Amino acid sequence: MNRPPCNVERLGIYADVFARLIRGWDADDAETEGVMVNMLVDTRWPEVSRAFVDRLGRAGAAGEIRPLARDVERLVGRAATTAFGTSDHAAIPSWFLQNYESFLATSLHRLFVEFSFMGPDNVAMHRSFKALFDVAEGLRRFLGLRYLAESTGAHALMSAVANAQCDMLKWAAEPVRSPELHFAHLLAERILADPNRALEVQSAFCFFARSERWRAFAKACAEDEEHDPEGPLARLLEEVASATARPEAASASSGLFFLASTFLEADASPPRPKPVARPPATPAKRSLCTITKRSAPFLRLVKRLLSDRA
Repeated sequence: MNRPPCNVERLGIYADVFARLIRGWDADDAETEGVMVNMLVDTRWPEVSRAFVDRLGRAGAAGEIRPLARDVERLVGRAATTAFGTSDHAAIPSWFLQNYESFLATSLHRLFVEFSFMGPDNVAMHRSFKALFDVAEGLRRFLGLRYLAESTGAHALMSAVANAQCDMLKWAAEPVRSPELHFAHLLAERILADPNRALEVQSAFCFFARSERWRAFAKACAEDEEHDPEGPLARLLEEVASATARPEAASASSGLFFLASTFLEADASPPRPKPVARPPATPAKRSLCTITKRSAPFLRLVKRLLSDRA
């Protein structure tokens, strides 16, 4: 696969930004913070996650990584305000939100690759994954789904990966290695630590239970010979199996998925209301035919609802 060439200058700039973020900076240094804010407006470049993972790995090897969620939320909020005049989710352009979803998904993928040949007890790997969950916690307000702001970092990270165009979890599980197994255990711990077990969209437990991608990844990790059969991942899969087997679990989502299935099976979009006829103020023009072609983005969204069950 042909990869775009690395922009060394951009990589260096973002490496400096994330190094400052991870180690902290002087609260009175407005110039440094201003540079960081401006660089966080547009994170679409592959060098962004590459620089982040590199600095994360170095910091994890050197010692404990400080909590990052609060600073990440404040900096990205300032970046949104700088670019759009507000940090209100409804007013932020979708490309900004999608860039941060892509950032989380690619960062997880790069961490899997970075530690692919490390043992299960690698301290830097453990610290890096914990820091990624922390960063996802700080980005909850700046991802595609608004309700993630009321959920957890684990939920935000799962949503970002599930929304990726490619199924990176399938690649990661072929075969399962130490990073994937360790990450699956950390994810399970965080989902189980959240008391919200309701089968509703605001629940990380529900998202995992309804996502075919994440459940397939977890099942592959659970089948690995190094998997702890009494660990958090095993408990999570057991609880999910029990919850989804209850009758109310099926009825809770049947209406939504029935509607989505009906839409996909139809030959055209639902009929639109006819416009009310009014006396023309100008000479009459030829009326246009009703467009019956379905919206491609909406069609992809409906398919994702059916495939991920989330």
